[in-house]
Formats: sequence, structure tokens, C-alpha cells
Amino acid sequence: MSVESKLDNSVFCKLVKQDELYCLHINHPKFFAEICLQGAQLTQFVPVNKAKLIWLSSTAEYKIAQGLRGGIPVCWPWFGSMAKNPDIIQNQILGNSFDYETSAHGFVRTLDWSLSEYTESTQGVELALTIQQSAETLKIWPFKFNLNCRFILSNKLEVVLETKNLSNKVMHFAQALHTYFPISDIHITKIIGAEDQSYIDALDDWKVKKQNQSILIKEEVDRIYFGKADYKILTPQQTIRIESDSKSSVIWNPWIEKSKRLTQFSHDDYKTMLCIESANVLDDSVSLAPQDTHILTLKVNQ
Repeated sequence: MSVESKLDNSVFCKLVKQDELYCLHINHPKFFAEICLQGAQLTQFVPVNKAKLIWLSSTAEYKIAQGLRGGIPVCWPWFGSMAKNPDIIQNQILGNSFDYETSAHGFVRTLDWSLSEYTESTQGVELALTIQQSAETLKIWPFKFNLNCRFILSNKLEVVLETKNLSNKVMHFAQALHTYFPISDIHITKIIGAEDQSYIDALDDWKVKKQNQSILIKEEVDRIYFGKADYKILTPQQTIRIESDSKSSVIWNPWIEKSKRLTQFSHDDYKTMLCIESANVLDDSVSLAPQDTHILTLKVNQ
């Protein structure tokens, strides 16, 4: 069934084309949202009469087979560089011409997903985008799978990423909901929720360190935290509350010099964005038995 037919009776949602990509635009009495079918990537979410909850680069490019800067990219079935993933994940990959190292964060974020469910009411919208293995993915990742990304939208945001292993062997994977959050000024932003947690500093030879207080960002930050991933982002303009059932999370800001090298990113964008990624990475990566399902949940409110 086509996307259009699933939306035949919708009052709030329509399929639009943004440059090269097809996206769902949901104009609901409680919010506006944009979700791209490529990558199942939510790019905009703005509750009515409130500040936006998701950051999108002003130079973001809606291009086929290209990651889009901002929103909530779905990273799966590995996170970051393949070389930094656990051996148990690396040992599953196939020896072929696919460039695993330059394809950071897996392959599903640049593939088209299908709209499998859509319901709406005056209270909100719930929809699911789904992707399964294909002849092409089996050349990269030797597993049959069903990946379902569910969006529960009202005056707050919930994303549920469900992985089902349809193969006859255990599947080991890492993943993240790589969420970009908007802030008014990185210099006066505080993150609370990681106090007393250990983290790996990817910018200091992957050393393990301890977070002793709230997080203030004054330089480039790329850290993997271990512990319950619930945070508050505090700025003078708003408080963003983040809840997740994962046991690992990533906090990232490229700061000044790296911002100059990033694509789809203005040189001063680092001042108005911050990534807090709900994840299952490194020691928190997932081992999923045949026919079992793993669920990663993210809730965002203000």
C-alpha cells in the first residue's frame, strides 16, 4: 500500500517533496512535524506556542543517499566508525567492496523506509516507518531483520526504535537516535543528569573519566556516557527534558574548528545546537537472539 493511500483520510498529514526527498508534513493543532522517508529521520518538531524541540541546520540538504544534518538520524546497526565498534560486531561484517569506514553510523539512514502505520486524532498522531533486509543490505549486513521506527507525537515527542532479528543466528549491533537539540547559546547552556557517571572521552585517546558535576561545554566535546540516559538541557530560554531506557548516551558538540570542516553546517552553528544521543554502544551494544525484539525509546518534552 502506498504512502498516499495510507494518508487518504488524514486531516493533518500530507506527503511533500523537499528537493530530492519525500517527507511527511504533519500540521496538527498541537504541533508541526516533518519526517523524511529516507532514513525515517524526523527533521522538525515544534509544539504549538512553544519553542522548537529539534535542531535542523539552515544549510541542511535534502539529497538522495546523503545524510541530512540535524533532526534525529537513526544510526544502525553500528555507531560511528566501524573500527570503533566492539569486535563482536566487526566480526559479522562481510568481506566485500562496501566501505564500512566512511559509512559511519550504519546504512539505514540513507535508505528509504515504508510508512507501515498511521493513526491520528485531536490528541496527536502515531505513525511507524519500517525497513527490512534487501538483496543489497544482505551484501553489507548478513542478517534478515525488521526495523521499525515509531513516532508518537502530541505536545511532546516520543520515538521508539524496534529491532527484530529474523535470522537464525544471534545478531550483535549498536545503535543510536542521534538527536540534535536547539539551544540559544552554548556558552550559557548546562546539561544535568550525568553526574557521577563514567564516560569515555573520544577526544582524549578514549580515556575513561568521571563526571563530577553538571556539564558545561567550552570546547569540542565527544563523549560516551554509561548509565541511565535521562538529561535536562538548561538555558535561560527553555528547559528540554530527555528520557531514554538505554544505558549509554553520547554528548557531542563540534565547537569552532571542526565546525569549519563539517558539511551542511555553518561555521557558527555550534553555538545553537547540541547532540545528546540515546544509544546502545560499546559495552552497551545489543546481542539479539533469533526472532527476539529489542526496543530503544526516547522521550523529549519541555
